[in-house]
Amino acid sequence: MSLSASARRDPRGLYVGLLGQFVVEVDGVPLRLRGDKRRTVLATLLLRAGQTVPADHLIARVWGTPAGQVNRSALQVHVARARAIFDDHCGRPLIHGGDGGYRVDLEEGESDLLAFRALAAAAGEADSRDDPARHTDLLLRALRLWRSPVLADVASPVLHERDVAPLNEELLRVAEAGCSAALARGEHARAAEHIGPIVADHPERESLIRLQMIALHRAGRPSEALRLYARTRDVLAERLGADPGRELQETFHAILRGDLDRAARVPRQRAEPVLAAAPRSAAPAPQSCATPAELPAAPAVLVGRGAHLAELDRLADPAGPAPGNVLVRGPAGAGSSALALGWAHSVAAHFPDGQVYVNLRRDDGTPREPAEVLRRLVRSLSGGRDDTGDLSVDESAARARSLLARRRVLMVLDNAASTRQVRPLLPGCPECAAVVTSRYWLTDLLVRDGVRALPVGALTAAEAVVLLRSLLGEERCTDAALHRVAQLAGHLPLALRMAVAWLDTHPARSGSDLVRRLEAVDPARCGTPTARMAAVLHAGPEEARHGRGEVPTGHVPPDPSLGDGSFVRLSPG
Repeated sequence: MSLSASARRDPRGLYVGLLGQFVVEVDGVPLRLRGDKRRTVLATLLLRAGQTVPADHLIARVWGTPAGQVNRSALQVHVARARAIFDDHCGRPLIHGGDGGYRVDLEEGESDLLAFRALAAAAGEADSRDDPARHTDLLLRALRLWRSPVLADVASPVLHERDVAPLNEELLRVAEAGCSAALARGEHARAAEHIGPIVADHPERESLIRLQMIALHRAGRPSEALRLYARTRDVLAERLGADPGRELQETFHAILRGDLDRAARVPRQRAEPVLAAAPRSAAPAPQSCATPAELPAAPAVLVGRGAHLAELDRLADPAGPAPGNVLVRGPAGAGSSALALGWAHSVAAHFPDGQVYVNLRRDDGTPREPAEVLRRLVRSLSGGRDDTGDLSVDESAARARSLLARRRVLMVLDNAASTRQVRPLLPGCPECAAVVTSRYWLTDLLVRDGVRALPVGALTAAEAVVLLRSLLGEERCTDAALHRVAQLAGHLPLALRMAVAWLDTHPARSGSDLVRRLEAVDPARCGTPTARMAAVLHAGPEEARHGRGEVPTGHVPPDPSLGDGSFVRLSPG
């Protein structure tokens, strides 16, 4: 599929620059957009072109406070003045109101962000195996649109935390994909040129820095690669008090030794021509060509977890040659599973040989035995065949590791209860990765198996209210009721989703009614926020009033639709 002509910039008409300094041009002439608040309103709307942005979201980004009548009125004034500017210069209405918010519609060629996404999407459709040159060219063309730190001249901490941070992650993943594609084609100097400025702006992104070091070394500039490592080491020590990760250190030492391509190879895309040309006798072929794609569906938006996703990227390093294993640990209802699944979907392209999902807990809450899980794993990796027979757990684990050998597979091991469950399932080859979720620390995995840990806790009070408001809509509950519900739910995503379920199934009731029912539940009988919420959700009016009908403390009926609950699906319009 060819790239739409609308993704190419027309020097005439409207053009919006978001991937750097904020600029709006008409026929090549920049408009003067004055005032920090008005610029924040416009930047928020233009970042979400094609979507209706609720007024409360705009107010949070402009004033950093919950919506009130005063700032609602002020927001209307800012929108009216911005409309007048665009109407005068563009000759068409640009900002539209409705559904409790405002919306801007742009063509792909009218925004560098929309053009970037169009090029990245076209690169995804251009098969890297059948047309690697076009695939690489589209990715690098997309990167050229990223001029400098996104919206660095827009003064809004909330905008940068909630909107710019996820966009930066999207841009960095395309940068890593483009660099990897260029390196796989032997275009080392081109890769180094395109990602050099990006590396300078993101000195803590070890996976990208590693690719830049490889590109510089292969382009005949090893001294620059070593200097880049030294700068990165200093930045990490100063900002994080940490040393570079294992893969970056290995790349550094390999450059020093002069054996980089033997010691630390760049991950190749499947069926890449260099691999296809390797002698068939060099290593045994995988025993099966089955490609599992087992990840459960994940809703589109994860509230309040941008920093956790970035840390998962750092710990697991999905774009590196030897991604790591990570334990995502959080209490019941904190959203560990949702976080792991959302991240797994976002990095699935880095694992072209498949993604395996295993729920290590049965529907009744009891843990699955390792032998049972290994049989299922072998079937997934061998295209449905199960030849484990009467093999022991150790023998079945060895069989699974053989099936994973020389493949790049991502495993999500959900709801682990013990190290005994997990250890036989961990892949033995460095190209695979496992993400384990658990309510427990599983310290033996951290100590003996080198698994890295990522703790996940409750949302902040503001994030919990954003989650409730996004699910319920703008007019369903008062702000005071939402804040109290969020507090009684312990700011836990699962409990918050249960609160939404109660309000959805009681359309005639208000948020204040839910607050009264929750406050009436005996805390001695329902010791956790999730159990208290379950008592109200699963009880009738009289039972809830007296604290009867609750589920046992700490146990919630397994329901995948509620399971980790920190996801919010936002309507595009």
